[in-house]
Amino acid sequence: MKTRLFPLFVILLLLALLAGCSKEDLPSLPQLPDKVPDLSSLPGVPEALRKLPGLVEQLGLPDLSKIANLPKLEDLPILQAPPGGIAYNGPTERQIKVGERVPGTDIVLTAIQDSKAEFQIAGLHSERNLGDSLDFDGGWPGLSGTTYTLRLRIYYISNGYVRAAGVHRLVINNIQPTQTSNAPSGFTLKFPFTASATTGGAISGTTYGYAGSDDRGGKLTGLPQSEYPYRKTGDSIEWTGQIRPDISVAYSLRMLLYSNDRAELGGVVTVALPNQ
Repeated sequence: MKTRLFPLFVILLLLALLAGCSKEDLPSLPQLPDKVPDLSSLPGVPEALRKLPGLVEQLGLPDLSKIANLPKLEDLPILQAPPGGIAYNGPTERQIKVGERVPGTDIVLTAIQDSKAEFQIAGLHSERNLGDSLDFDGGWPGLSGTTYTLRLRIYYISNGYVRAAGVHRLVINNIQPTQTSNAPSGFTLKFPFTASATTGGAISGTTYGYAGSDDRGGKLTGLPQSEYPYRKTGDSIEWTGQIRPDISVAYSLRMLLYSNDRAELGGVVTVALPNQ
């Protein structure tokens, strides 16, 4: 009889101990996100990239799905990259504190009063409300041979800062890609990026090329001899280096489609720029 009561006593004792534990004593379990980020609300994201995992996180963007009337790429002036150049474009979001300049522009937030934001734009005073625009067209400060265009809408004004979202485009002339192991540092911009390459051709903005396909996947050229060159659909492709001697970049791409004739790649490019 005693041997039967002992296991029961142990079980009751364990239950009592667990009942006495507070929620703070118990380890918390990781929570799954409520929903997958809605990429359909992001302006300037190519359709081919909308199913890539982690794209919003890579771009460093908040949830913009409830913000109406965001500018689109169609609102930017038609500006194609010249021969030997490259264009990066996509969605962007900015928190601008009082006294700060929007990087790459002549737009400075000078004050916030009565729920209105006061800016200096091109040296001139400008008062802005919720829903108003912040636009810029010009060269990136400190970098010759570049053009930066920005279209933002203010969607939040607080006591010390405003938030604005929209689209931007950076055009870089006379690119000379050189691969290095150094990742971009300092101030950076991130853009969604797609590229296509025909067999025997180069992947724009990198030193990689494409050499057709077989059962192992699409074959890349320009990789170190010790690196496996084949990528199937969804496989990662990384490249870091300098797109020009004064501009560092890093590509985090995936193989989207490939055949013996051509390859389509896409992902995110990070560009390091001076923030003067």
